[in-house]
Amino acid sequence: MLAPIFFGIGTGFVMSISLGAVFFLLIQAGLAGGWRKGLPLALGVIAGDLIYVTLSLHFSEAITETLVNYRGVIAKLGAIVFLILAIVHVFNHQKVKAQGLDERLLQMKDWQLWLKSFAINVLNPVNIAWWLSLYSLPPAADFSYSGKWIFGITTLAMVLCTELGVAWGAGKIKGYLTESRIRQMDLFLAVLFLAMGVYLFTV
Repeated sequence: MLAPIFFGIGTGFVMSISLGAVFFLLIQAGLAGGWRKGLPLALGVIAGDLIYVTLSLHFSEAITETLVNYRGVIAKLGAIVFLILAIVHVFNHQKVKAQGLDERLLQMKDWQLWLKSFAINVLNPVNIAWWLSLYSLPPAADFSYSGKWIFGITTLAMVLCTELGVAWGAGKIKGYLTESRIRQMDLFLAVLFLAMGVYLFTV
């Protein structure tokens, strides 16, 4: 049972640093309130991944067929969500100087942060494809049923720990960031959302 654990630790770390938009949201949340502000975001990601772990274990063939048949619809839905997020962050970028990044994020309630990261994670078709491929290829494909669950849970635990670490680290360097750099980070996040939305429209 050690193999699923070790593989899950490595996979979870790679997934954490490959989160894209959520990764930068975690940095922003960490700047606003440390790891406690990043916790709802991390839990939103975990909730979305847990759904895909369960589906991948029990309905991988049906999901693969659905993704093939409705790939365009799923991609367009995700694209719309990302484009809306991009517009919101462009608008917020214009307000950073007057209102401040910290104040904006601190005003968001935990459920709003959770829902934001959950929606980004669930509506990203790359995420379900990632989990399906993990369980379809060695070594995870060769694990027993319980081993596959251990692998999935270990991966999610590692994702959670790494994401909280990112938020905590961002909080520690908060004093070194100027208003200009914060504005640039917010604009970069908007561009990232826009790029993801455009990409999904072209899938």
